[in-house]
Amino acid sequence: MSWRFDHLAFNSPQGAGLQQAFADLLGLQSGRRPPFPFPGHWLYQDQQALVHVIEQANSPAPQLSHIAFSTDEPAETVLQRVRTSGLPYQVARVPEEGIWQLFVQLPGGLVLELDTPAKGELSTSHDYLEKGGAPS
Repeated sequence: MSWRFDHLAFNSPQGAGLQQAFADLLGLQSGRRPPFPFPGHWLYQDQQALVHVIEQANSPAPQLSHIAFSTDEPAETVLQRVRTSGLPYQVARVPEEGIWQLFVQLPGGLVLELDTPAKGELSTSHDYLEKGGAPS
């Protein structure tokens, strides 16, 4: 199974300051973001969204939400590996993007997002469109 770094995501009570810092320091530019039902920004270098900022008013300060990797492996294969690990996880589908997201909570609390092509259905524990918020 081959993995590629995809992005870092941060929770922030107000995303403008964090967005500006990434623009000033790394030259990242705000760009297209799928229609998630919660506020945020995606910051790009060329065609790659490297940083996702999720605006959460209850977040006391900017903090790392998760680290994401992507693969071309089938979602069922990745899901089976996650289930075998015994680690807690949530599954979501990116609106209008054709991507399954598996959010896996690692020991110590760090969350790893594993992105796979959305071919077919998976049993989901979270649906952005129905629940209206980011996975916890």
